[in-house]
Amino acid sequence: MLWLNDQLVDESDTHLLLPVSDRSFLLGEGLFETILTIGGKSVALDRHINRLHEGAQTLGITSPTKDAIAIAVTSLLHSTPEITLGRMRITLSSSQNFLITHQPYKEWSDPARLVTYPHPFNAKSPLQKVKSTSYGEYLLAYKYGQERGADDALLFNTDDGVMESSTANIIALIGGKWVTPPLSAGPLPGITRELLIEWGELTERELIFEELQRCESMALISSLRSVQPIGEINGRKYKTSGKVEEISTLYKRTLAGNLNP
Repeated sequence: MLWLNDQLVDESDTHLLLPVSDRSFLLGEGLFETILTIGGKSVALDRHINRLHEGAQTLGITSPTKDAIAIAVTSLLHSTPEITLGRMRITLSSSQNFLITHQPYKEWSDPARLVTYPHPFNAKSPLQKVKSTSYGEYLLAYKYGQERGADDALLFNTDDGVMESSTANIIALIGGKWVTPPLSAGPLPGITRELLIEWGELTERELIFEELQRCESMALISSLRSVQPIGEINGRKYKTSGKVEEISTLYKRTLAGNLNP
């Protein structure tokens, strides 16, 4: 099952496909959110909906109300009870088509392997602050990593500052404290990143690649990954200390007490 515009529909119903005139399909003019679901409940739903609304304002897109989105999410969760750990995607196009899908998700099991992406990103672009369906640059970076046997690519801005990976924010343990690049450096304002900052576990500061090479530990963070240690960059192995497991355990334990913080 999936949710399309204002109703639940069967995925096999070909009469309810999105029209080919949809601007998200033609021009990449749209937004999306990816949400982890656990036991039939969505994680940090209100924050994802708020980010979707903020992105819609940035792009001048009309969005369903927050209540309407929450109702749609709940309806789809109830219609897919067989999914105990899931990946839910909300897609909103500027043509006002509204799609939600829900699929099983398998959590990572190994440390991430990265390669550095050679093409810098413009940290000042307004698209850096929204999850846009205009995803071409990030997709190229992701494919670049995959083609070189890595899981993802590490991105830099035009000032050679560390930004994020193509699919997640990055954190580094430096001087016993977890740090992450500030939003001014160009990373997406991730939900996991936001929560760890609010909980006092993470602070913002600019990073350069040389610091990552000397830091105590590194990890990728995102709604789906939670906290995943980084074990390799450009073929060079890095040790993953117990500090990564500590912050991962803290994150999951805190969320377990409130899935919608």
